[in-house]
Amino acid sequence: MNKLTIFASMVGTIVEWYDVFIFSSGAIYIGTELFPSKNPVAAILGVLLVFALGFVTRPVGALFFGHFGDKSGRKRTLIYTLILSGTASGFIGLLPTYSQAGILTIMGLTALRLILGFGLGGEWGGAILLVVENTDKRRAFYSSFVQSTVGIGLLLGSLLFLVLSLLLPRSAMFSFGWRIPFLVSFVLVIIGLAVRLKVDETRLFKEVKERGDILAFPSSKMFKRYWKELLLGTVFAGSLGTIFYVGAILLPLVYQLSGTVTSSLSFLGITLFAVMDILFVFLGGIFSDSLGRKPVLLLSNLLSIALIYPVFMFKSILVFYLALFLYGAFHGLSYSPLAALLSEIFPTNIRYTGSSSAYQFGNSFIGGPASYASTYLGSVDYLLYPVYLVVVSAVTIILILRMKETRTVELT
Repeated sequence: MNKLTIFASMVGTIVEWYDVFIFSSGAIYIGTELFPSKNPVAAILGVLLVFALGFVTRPVGALFFGHFGDKSGRKRTLIYTLILSGTASGFIGLLPTYSQAGILTIMGLTALRLILGFGLGGEWGGAILLVVENTDKRRAFYSSFVQSTVGIGLLLGSLLFLVLSLLLPRSAMFSFGWRIPFLVSFVLVIIGLAVRLKVDETRLFKEVKERGDILAFPSSKMFKRYWKELLLGTVFAGSLGTIFYVGAILLPLVYQLSGTVTSSLSFLGITLFAVMDILFVFLGGIFSDSLGRKPVLLLSNLLSIALIYPVFMFKSILVFYLALFLYGAFHGLSYSPLAALLSEIFPTNIRYTGSSSAYQFGNSFIGGPASYASTYLGSVDYLLYPVYLVVVSAVTIILILRMKETRTVELT
């Protein structure tokens, strides 16, 4: 595998996940500066609502960029997704405050967040295909490089905010410091473009183009002939998204609200989660290429169910760190097998559309709402907090047991 191809696949996804996580990491600053400041809680809720809207445009981006990725090529499409998302994030750092422009600021923030989600919807699938469609073996392992960028983006975003908060006085952070991570996106886009312009189109796409197998409407074939694969991939992606958002967002929130951990301890826990995720992404890829996709996906979901109730019932600082350690490992373990599997269940002429759609549908409609749905259930009765994850993982386990192994599938 060409090192340039691996780096090109990673650089864009690092930029885009970094952009997503600095939005959530900087929520308190965005809420104070870009929303009415009379009610701080309402301002934070406004930021979280705008953040959530990005999930709405991710499936749309998957279908839109998947269409052009299957018709015009992976390389060209990935250049557009990088420019779109990276510049949208950078412009957030240039928005006027609410006191300067009022409702226009909120409208601008919402538009940029929607654009960011739209670009991310097309980024992931194309980045995975850059590596998967250029190799015949070890598809899960090479997918690991792209899948590790979620943890890398989470680390970069949270660490940059931490460093700035330590170097700058509180007043400076609120006035201009929070804008710096967003403005850095402009620099990252330039670096990403310099790399992606040098990479070649994937081998499998060029073969399909030479055979004249390019479809006018790839999504039409996907929905008509591969709807079962789409549904299967959506559930699998949704289960891993649920594990991620429960571990990285829900557990820190619940433990903070109960007074078990402070915000600084919570940050360290999220950092631990990210590190374990990065490490196990590569281990999961290696295991999956040897054992298959099914056993690894099955293990992650089984362990997630087994530990979720003890994590909520026996709260302590030690349990908190152990929980984030393990859930970072559970997510990372199956994240690379998931990427390989989503590429293996669709043919090349609809693979960009199919894999992107399954991944984004799963994360937007199943994984994305996990924290909110679990919090709502927990507000009804504390013992209901884990139910959402248990149900999603249980359904996933049933589907895993019934599916065929895809590790030895030859991509065509």
